[in-house]
Amino acid sequence: MKVILALVAIACLAAAPWIVTDPFYVHLMIMVLMWTVLGASWNILGGFAGQVSFGHSAFLGAGAYSTMILYLNLGISPWYGIILGGLVAAVIALPIGLICFRLRGPYFALSTLAVAEIIRLVALNWESLTNGPVGLLITTLPAVSVGGTAIDWESKTPFYYIAAVIAAGALAITWLLSRSRLGAYLLAVRDDIDSAEAIGINTVQARVSALALSAFLAGVAGGFYAMYLRYVDPDAVFSIALSVEMVFIAVVGGLTTVIGPLIGAIFLVSLGETFRSHFLVGHLVFYGLFMMVAIRYMPDGIWGRLRLMIGNRGVGNG
Repeated sequence: MKVILALVAIACLAAAPWIVTDPFYVHLMIMVLMWTVLGASWNILGGFAGQVSFGHSAFLGAGAYSTMILYLNLGISPWYGIILGGLVAAVIALPIGLICFRLRGPYFALSTLAVAEIIRLVALNWESLTNGPVGLLITTLPAVSVGGTAIDWESKTPFYYIAAVIAAGALAITWLLSRSRLGAYLLAVRDDIDSAEAIGINTVQARVSALALSAFLAGVAGGFYAMYLRYVDPDAVFSIALSVEMVFIAVVGGLTTVIGPLIGAIFLVSLGETFRSHFLVGHLVFYGLFMMVAIRYMPDGIWGRLRLMIGNRGVGNG
């Protein structure tokens, strides 16, 4: 049954741009898929490992800038640059985890805020590399042909399929993690770190691994963001608001679940755009109220509530 549902979901995902042709709704689907990756990224660290990060935009921004700089300065295709941007974000995350995870208390959460701000200031002031507050702009993307047909980068459809592949990859990584030894270690660390250490789990190594994997996904999403919009600047990609939205996507969708980030992204991105189209000034008030209600009455997230409604109690690895 699960295989059939998965095949139906893949078929719907592949057919969506042919059914929904309005550019606005295609853009909306692209945003949902990109935020699914970011929600999955935060879910690995905040959900499985129980480590709260308020500065995940640092990894998104690192991936976005790395992809842009590699293309503009070295001519590396952004489609390779997206992966390299994810690796750069993971490398940045390693020393943060190695230092902060040896301490108890809120040091990691506070350090992520500091790192995001430090990297933002570096991007703002290193003008020879980042163009400072003006940001980086790409006017054209390199030509790519599939089956002898050149991809039209002025259309949103190619970006939709790229976002769909990245989102599917992020959810697949979460699924594999939920069934791996590392996933079990992370859940043990989240539930009781002292007991986890007592049974021989290297809690620092497990959390650093989760942080690096989480940062990699955020960096890949950042690289895609840069190529899709073709412009980045420090205030846009290192914003704390981006970090907070990642938290909401994961929490509202359902922490420690595989498809929770997708459900959270569908609801919150669609809701945000709907509120913005009807209430240009006050849309954030309605958006915030919805999230308060969702968190108050659905502590396991939307997917957790749906599982309870269909009689499958518990928010396991669904």
